[in-house]
Amino acid sequence: MSKPTPSDTIAAIATGIGGGIGIVRISGNRSESILKTVLPEFPNLAASHTLHFGVAVDDKNERIDEVLGCIMRAPRSYTSEDVAELQGHGGALSLARLLQATLAAGARQAEPGEFTRRAFLSGRIDLTQAEAVSELIAARSESSLRTAQALQSGALATRMAHSRQELVAALGELEGALDFPDEDLDLPLITESTARLQTLATELSALANTKQHSALRPPEIVFVGRSNSGKSTLFNALLEEERALTDAHPGTTRDALLADWQLHGVAVTLTDTAGERFDDAPGGVEARGIALGRRHRDRADLVVQVVDGAIGFDDDDEKLWQSLKGRNRLLVWNKCDLRAPSLSSVATSATVGTGLSELRQALTAALGGGDPDSNASGVLHRHADALGRAATLLLEAAALLPSGAIDVAAVAMRQALHAIGEISGETLDEEVLDAIFARFCIGK
Repeated sequence: MSKPTPSDTIAAIATGIGGGIGIVRISGNRSESILKTVLPEFPNLAASHTLHFGVAVDDKNERIDEVLGCIMRAPRSYTSEDVAELQGHGGALSLARLLQATLAAGARQAEPGEFTRRAFLSGRIDLTQAEAVSELIAARSESSLRTAQALQSGALATRMAHSRQELVAALGELEGALDFPDEDLDLPLITESTARLQTLATELSALANTKQHSALRPPEIVFVGRSNSGKSTLFNALLEEERALTDAHPGTTRDALLADWQLHGVAVTLTDTAGERFDDAPGGVEARGIALGRRHRDRADLVVQVVDGAIGFDDDDEKLWQSLKGRNRLLVWNKCDLRAPSLSSVATSATVGTGLSELRQALTAALGGGDPDSNASGVLHRHADALGRAATLLLEAAALLPSGAIDVAAVAMRQALHAIGEISGETLDEEVLDAIFARFCIGK
């Protein structure tokens, strides 16, 4: 992605196609001149943030649409640059022509997330607030929406600024001691600094544990198990509709079937896979279906192994369960109305609806959730990773201080400071920023 420069003006469609109203947004120092080229009736001395009606035309002066035009002069705009908008009808063709007219007038097509990236680079928002934009757009559940709203409000940014301030102060005091190596160590200072680092590490670890799945990729729960164990029936029972075809004959499910689902207010992807065959080798389409299911299993956030209660947990089930070792896994004993579970598992009967509530609770717990309201200000995976690394480094530093290894402890503290800076975007490199903003849609 090109870096914003004073001569680089970008444009993109900023709304969904097909709505009643469609908006083309322009940002950069040529925004107003481009606006006036496309909308010749726009007043020369128009006040900032005011709407003006007119007819938009293309570079051949042919009519495009009746629109409202607006200029939002820097720094009071989304990007902190001059921003112009053309608000017309939301049809795909009329919006495409409106955008093309701005490009012909001198704008460049915006890259995904480039408007928000400019807002971040200008310092109007930090990186957590920038990420909140894509999370708000992608949110499909109340939980995801609340997390995005908390990020957008700057809640995490404020907490990180406080943590950074605390760490900088502690580091400053210790580095002051390093300037005078011949003097005896100030024991109260070492004791106080150690306690401060331990407290800060505990706070960061607790914050990391509020990790939420990004709305851009909801957690995936994948059902696996022997053929005819009742996976598809259980899949349908949770969805409360018939999405997967079921039959007493084994091998009915030949493909991986995905469905969006709300699990206690959290958007998840529920995946039903083709049953494993242990008695003989499957062939053709069934074998390809099993291979596809295993690919879903390998990337799943939670793998649910469904046991056929009519048969019990045999050697083949044990082999499958052991193959899932090291993964986030859950054992479900289905058809419990036919035989009671012989091992620790969630007991269900998909056909009669037994144990479904308990299964939902177990799925929520296995994904690290609880009361959806309790994590309304949770952090995303990227944040949790940086918080965890910072906490570990601070504990390492705290363990070093009592031995007098202040210089080594200071190195760990600086690394922790860098990790905290990754969250707000103060210490991220261009490649990481590119990856984050590449997830955005064009126009934001």
